[in-house]
Amino acid sequence: MKKLIKIIFVICVFTNLSCEDIPDFNQYEVKPVVEAFIYEGEPVDDIYLKKTVPFNKESDTDSNFISDAIITINGNAQNYILFPVKDQPGRYLYDGNDFSVNVGEEYFLSFEYENRIISSTTTIPKKPEGIDLSPKSIYIPAINSLSDLRNFRETFQKTINITWDNSDGSYYYLLIENIENNPQSIDPTDVLGGLGINFEFTTSPTQENFIELRPLIHYTQYGTHKATIYHVNEEYALLYETSTQDSRDLNEPFTNINNGLGIFSGFSSREVFFEVIRQ
Repeated sequence: MKKLIKIIFVICVFTNLSCEDIPDFNQYEVKPVVEAFIYEGEPVDDIYLKKTVPFNKESDTDSNFISDAIITINGNAQNYILFPVKDQPGRYLYDGNDFSVNVGEEYFLSFEYENRIISSTTTIPKKPEGIDLSPKSIYIPAINSLSDLRNFRETFQKTINITWDNSDGSYYYLLIENIENNPQSIDPTDVLGGLGINFEFTTSPTQENFIELRPLIHYTQYGTHKATIYHVNEEYALLYETSTQDSRDLNEPFTNINNGLGIFSGFSSREVFFEVIRQ
């Protein structure tokens, strides 16, 4: 279940041009970049550390990772020390089973880097509530030719509607996954089905309380699908917005990391299932 919109940190120090309109950013300074996510009810193993590279230095992918930090997360009135993951540079996890991530709890992450304390806090939001899915199954006519496909795209109007409570304008996103062992594509020209690859679709963070799932956009295969509704914190949504901005309006990415860059954020989620049936 631990899948989300992976945000690629485009740090402007790589080029002179992209930094021209960004105030107060020292393009010669090396800073740690944190990508740390914790999920209600799941192990803590999605913590990554990198560092920025000054534009006047060559970039070596392996040397961009920080793999020797001692990361501590404080939660539930205890300190938990994370350890590097073997053969996965820059990734850390907690290898015990006594660290629980709970709704409503605040967590504090910290580590030392070049004589500075890098830190951040996040709180796990409440689980999505009031989820409704209708219908729970949808029938798709067989598509056997390009003519069938064109007609389907032009005429098929049925949707699967997912709604949830969101009276306070919180942020949510959805992950739609086909979970069949041998998925079959709705579109016969789609190569994913032929390769046995399960289709996935991840939405952008939204403050809405609904989504209409449409075939060939939000799902492309027959069979059982899982829709995971994630409740996310505002910091994650703000980072997503700045990381996907237009290159003509480039600003320094949002961060909630003290003495560094990146994100530390918490998530909670619920799942619903629907069937896509060949008619």
